[in-house]
Amino acid sequence: MAAYAAANSLMNTIQLILESPRLSLVPPSPKILQPAYDAMCCLQQNLQKLDETSSSKIRTKVNDLDERIKEAIWEFEDLLETCYTNQILPQLESSGGVRYQLSFSVDLQSLRQSVDCFVERVAVMEAEYDAELLNMPEEEGEPISLRIDFSGINSNMVGLTYEFERVREYLVEDEGKWVSVIGMAGVGKTTLAKKVFEDPSVQRHFELRAWVRMGRKCEFNEILRCILAQVDPNIRNQMLTKRDDGDDKKLVGLFEERLKDKRCLVVFDDVWEWDMQLMESLAKGNVQILLTSRIRMKHSFIVLPLLSDEESKKLLSEKVFGEDGFPPHLDELGEKIAKKCEGLPLVIVTVAELISIEHKIRTEEAQKQQLISKEDKILKFWIEVAEKQQHPVFVNAYDQIFEVLYPSYEYLPQHLKMLFLYLGTFPPYSNITMFYLTYQLSAEGFLKQNRDQTVESFIDQCSSDLVLRYNLVIARLSPDESSYSTDESRVHSCWQHLCKKIANKIKFLHVFQSCSDIIQDQRRLCVHSNSLFCFKEVYHSIKSNCASMTRSLLCYGPYHQYPVPIYAMDFKLLRVLYARRVRFYHFPLEILKLVCLKYLALTCNKELPSSISNLFHLQSLIIEQHMNIRKRGTLSYMPVEIWDMQELQHIEVIGRDLPTPNSGATLDKLMNLYGVTAKSCTSEILRRIPNLMRLGIDVELKPYDDSDDSNPLSGFDHISDELQNLTTFSFILLNPVMKLESMVSLSMFPSSLTELELGGLGCPWKHMNDIGSMLPNLKILQLRHYAFQGPEWNIESNCFLKLEKVQINDTDLVRLRAEHGSIPRLKYLGMHDCYKLQELNLARDPSMVTTEIELFDCNLLVIIPAKSMLTFEIYSSFYYSI
Repeated sequence: MAAYAAANSLMNTIQLILESPRLSLVPPSPKILQPAYDAMCCLQQNLQKLDETSSSKIRTKVNDLDERIKEAIWEFEDLLETCYTNQILPQLESSGGVRYQLSFSVDLQSLRQSVDCFVERVAVMEAEYDAELLNMPEEEGEPISLRIDFSGINSNMVGLTYEFERVREYLVEDEGKWVSVIGMAGVGKTTLAKKVFEDPSVQRHFELRAWVRMGRKCEFNEILRCILAQVDPNIRNQMLTKRDDGDDKKLVGLFEERLKDKRCLVVFDDVWEWDMQLMESLAKGNVQILLTSRIRMKHSFIVLPLLSDEESKKLLSEKVFGEDGFPPHLDELGEKIAKKCEGLPLVIVTVAELISIEHKIRTEEAQKQQLISKEDKILKFWIEVAEKQQHPVFVNAYDQIFEVLYPSYEYLPQHLKMLFLYLGTFPPYSNITMFYLTYQLSAEGFLKQNRDQTVESFIDQCSSDLVLRYNLVIARLSPDESSYSTDESRVHSCWQHLCKKIANKIKFLHVFQSCSDIIQDQRRLCVHSNSLFCFKEVYHSIKSNCASMTRSLLCYGPYHQYPVPIYAMDFKLLRVLYARRVRFYHFPLEILKLVCLKYLALTCNKELPSSISNLFHLQSLIIEQHMNIRKRGTLSYMPVEIWDMQELQHIEVIGRDLPTPNSGATLDKLMNLYGVTAKSCTSEILRRIPNLMRLGIDVELKPYDDSDDSNPLSGFDHISDELQNLTTFSFILLNPVMKLESMVSLSMFPSSLTELELGGLGCPWKHMNDIGSMLPNLKILQLRHYAFQGPEWNIESNCFLKLEKVQINDTDLVRLRAEHGSIPRLKYLGMHDCYKLQELNLARDPSMVTTEIELFDCNLLVIIPAKSMLTFEIYSSFYYSI
């Protein structure tokens, strides 16, 4: 579980000490630390062997050992980082941050003893771990009679009509060899399979049918017996008698003999591992296979979505009140409760059961009391369930289904487990901001990518696996279900509950729920109500129980306009401080003592101090403004010492610019620069950040005349010359004057761009075609706040040959037309707040990819010609659906 992540964290810590350009290590310190690093490399390889074991293995003892190994690693890492911090911080404070080279010297004998003891301790536990892996007990199998008994499965299905028709059509009409129904645990896979299995047309089509509940342990011989017991009544009793004689060929022969020329449907429910031998043995002749699984298999599949709000409400009402549905006075509250279930049938049914029980109890209590009417007592209960964020009904429901969900986490690959637990930090019902999460995880250091992968590509792959392969993260899928929208991914609240519960137990992460939370030795702290830090109980609890070992502090609550003392809790080893939603009057100087800090995000209007360079390990610097108020003629720059921070990868400082360096300093690792103005885009500055991949420029039109702001769109011609690696470019004109028609220089757009965002420019639409012709690699285009204006945009042929996603917000566009030969790869078109839109005509070749079209707050009478709809699917929350 956590040992793999702990090992990688320690490896990163050692690597940071050995390779930092700001540190001068006294020999032979590097050689003393190297054995600990090598031990972690070896340990990780052994821990990964667990991923190769069958899901039928019981992991209790292995997990216990994993916990012990993790504790040993954390103990040594705390010792090493504390020693490092205690030496580096006094040097920084005494030099005022000016001194560049820092020395790290330790008591060599003491360090050698600590390393030797640690390596030996881990080696002993590692050997024990290997032995336990070889002797993991098997989960007990179930009797065949239970595996083929599906009488208790309810096939009354709410929603999923489209998916049901797809499965039935595939089996009956297309006669595909096999199809899998996949989706999150509790989404209704088994219910849908049962409904298909019992469908009259399916029964007429297949003379023989068999149902096998697989689970995590179901062997080949047993599966064949399950099938034969159902397709051949003459040998049913013989097959039900569990006798594993190992003669699989004989059983296959019996199956083929019984089958002959008859069509047979076999349903494998709850499949955990793909068995090619089984599929090749069965998928012959007229045998067709329908399987359900939480994990995406390597063949035709149908992903079950969550229920809509309307379907959720219907299911909840039926489970609580039967066919009559909600009484009028509870209808609105029932709708709110159903929405909180987030479309997962298992949660809806469990919540309904708990509500029904409590409903009955309160009814009986009300009948005994004369002061409060029955209706008032019940109504109060429903209001509490609907409005309270963590109501006991939902908490109890999540606890009840924990055992159903847990295996999905338990059998994840090692490198995904801690990432998934980390997603539990996000507030319920909120989207995950994958872009920022990437840099937080990089700063955390517990993830390990392959040598040929960047951090971004590695985390993209991990998140893709959680969404597409393991169905643990909710996202809007593309029409072919092969990709998803990263902007709209989130974790279901029931999974967040699981993540928080497991993470808290192993001391990996704690999400505050109240002032009385026990947080002893927690490594990461998260809060969804930032005001909790204002309570003395919380402040003192953190300071005394875990501040000395805490690596992350995440303030994810609503925006808090008054400072809270998060910086004064004596954090020493903090790596990630996310306080973007907490306002600070001044930049907290105590933060400059966090010499291990790699990720800093907060809100502060005051200038950054020059001693910001004390944070020389910092990778991400995000400083927002509480209010953007500046005096006329004043310019706001980051301190010139920013150029000494060689580890910076991401800078996002709204309203502040990069200064021109005094020497030949460069920021070679800087990949992202956001929130700056033209002042940061001179040739001299851009030349010093040669590897920049993402640039976001905000140009503000001021209500007064400044000589240097006479033409806000000038001075960017050299961007394409200096930034050869730029892939993402955002250019936003704030406070635009729409009466003026402007043009931007085409030479400001490097041909390497794959993503472009423009806003407030007010250019004519024809100019967009000119820009597109300069960008042969463009895949994503976002046009916001009258980036272009005018009634018509005719997308010319050969302009956007690789474009996949277009988002247009807030424009006066009336007609959008695409000529033949344009946008052949378009997968998504979203239009928001386009009230004047009358015609959307995307004339395309039917062989081109299917495109999703979303229209939000647009003209209800927009015309979409029928010929355009041959290759399009149109999605909208309220007025288009085909």
